[in-house]
Amino acid sequence: MIVIIGGGWAGLACAAALCRRNEGPITLVEAAPALGGRARGLIWNGRLIDNGQHLTIGAYRETFTLLDMVGAPTWHRQPLVWSGCGADRQISHQWRVPRLGWPWRALLGAVPGFTPRGWPLPWRKKMAAMLAKLSRDQWCLSRGYGDHGPHLTVARWLSDQHVPQGLIDHFWRPIAEGALNTEIESASAATLIRVLQDSLGGASDACDVLIPQRNLSIDGVDPIEQWLRSQGVQLLLGHRAVSLSQPSEGQWQVSVVRGNHQSFIDARAVVMALPCGPSERLWSDSHLPITSASRRWATMQHRAITTVWLALNDQQESALRQLPEWFVLNTLSGLPQVGQVVVRRPGAIGVVISAQSDSSQQSGREQLASGLALQLRVHLGLELETLDQKWITEKNATWACTVNAPRPSDQEQLGHTGIAGLFRAADDLVAGYPATIESAVRSGRSTAEQLLQR
Repeated sequence: MIVIIGGGWAGLACAAALCRRNEGPITLVEAAPALGGRARGLIWNGRLIDNGQHLTIGAYRETFTLLDMVGAPTWHRQPLVWSGCGADRQISHQWRVPRLGWPWRALLGAVPGFTPRGWPLPWRKKMAAMLAKLSRDQWCLSRGYGDHGPHLTVARWLSDQHVPQGLIDHFWRPIAEGALNTEIESASAATLIRVLQDSLGGASDACDVLIPQRNLSIDGVDPIEQWLRSQGVQLLLGHRAVSLSQPSEGQWQVSVVRGNHQSFIDARAVVMALPCGPSERLWSDSHLPITSASRRWATMQHRAITTVWLALNDQQESALRQLPEWFVLNTLSGLPQVGQVVVRRPGAIGVVISAQSDSSQQSGREQLASGLALQLRVHLGLELETLDQKWITEKNATWACTVNAPRPSDQEQLGHTGIAGLFRAADDLVAGYPATIESAVRSGRSTAEQLLQR
């Protein structure tokens, strides 16, 4: 028996990879009543929404390989169109990224008629110069900064490149804080450049945006769950793993609680498919010896994400219909920059507030709501207090992709924890990549491969 603790995308990918090799009985234990972790779908007042926002791109190869394998519905694919909404529901800036491989998409972007609309000439020249330099340097900061490259923040990198503040506000800050969920003053420039390499510097479809036709669960998590059940995987939902023990060499026992009932599962190997915080707690509660891997988890910082879903009536939805399916809220003079990205769904919109450090969390919901109300009124002509709202805030939504975030060792990246038979899969184990669905899926597959080799 192999036991996987955690039913997020890392745990699901690990279970699927083990099933493909017919690796004997598998039990997946998930504390929540549903699978998917933070990246799952919800139904709110009959509207299909997600637990937060998770924009996926064509560069997420392993995610969509997994979804294809389990027969998930095809997601809606569209070219990347970076749109900025100004006042009165007007798209004031728009960059339609050509659906061509690198470097042709950059070259075509310089041709009249294909240049970003609404971007002043200094913005266009600076963006072209930055992308050209990144390509020459093979998307590596060390060529310009040496050993200091890995410790360079996004803000410092942009400052050194003399990027106009307007371009930072419209493009660089939203893309960096959305992808890395870390404020640019602390976020790792090297990691952002890795993301740019996979997307802007990737193949013709690498920048495509893929959106579930309904929501993340119906079009993603549920098909994986159904496929795992068809393969004989035992899924224990609403069960919390509280401790691990080794009754004998080469054997593990997982203590599981549901309500007031406690049970034990015997296993020859265990995979902790959990974020850093829950992994640390389970390790401590199990009184396991400290290893270099467990020591790293304890030093990881985290950031919160808030998504505010707003229900729209027919008139409001019609007024916003000309806007893209997702767009950023441009910085406007005198207006607080609270919400960053807006996603339209039938009958609703979701506004994402990411990169929330401890200080921004302490400001509280009232202050966030006050700033968001101003944005919605000026940008979209909506009155926040008159709308049905659903606030989804997770204080430790993702690990902070700062320049000081400890890098996983080579062994950790393969899923090893330092104790034989005990593995881990999580989105912080893909070195040089931020917390995404793709990094979780990659880690789950990698850990499964190591377990199979064992």
